[in-house]
Amino acid sequence: MKKQILNVVATLSVIITLSIAGFAGLSRNLEADIPFDFMVNGKKLSAGKYTVTSGGIQKMLHIRSWKLKQGAFATAVELEVRADSKPHLIFRRYGNQYFLAKVISDMGGVELPKSKAERKAEKTTRDDLTMNDAAPEIITVSAQVGQ
Repeated sequence: MKKQILNVVATLSVIITLSIAGFAGLSRNLEADIPFDFMVNGKKLSAGKYTVTSGGIQKMLHIRSWKLKQGAFATAVELEVRADSKPHLIFRRYGNQYFLAKVISDMGGVELPKSKAERKAEKTTRDDLTMNDAAPEIITVSAQVGQ
């Protein structure tokens, strides 16, 4: 019973946090069709159509797919972007692993810190390339402003 109450309280906290005014200019939803599996904050998400929202004092980013019934939360840092920026998502790729790095809208953007899983993939890639500092491949996926 205590566990159920805790789950309800945690869920309501997240909903309230996301209901508060947006931050970093991401006050509108972004929608993107991501053609590869990727990770957000250590959670693996399947390829598909996703909605990205952000808001709250905690600078929480929420990415979800209603069709796939998957989603993840991550804390983000405000990112300054040009006023004429096109909405898009930026991923870092290490081998065959993709990690969400930035979310850019026409009004602002956010950057996600590297997760433990991404740091591990980065180290593995570096070790595989004889300890050379290999930069990850940067992948950009176009997004559209949603409702």
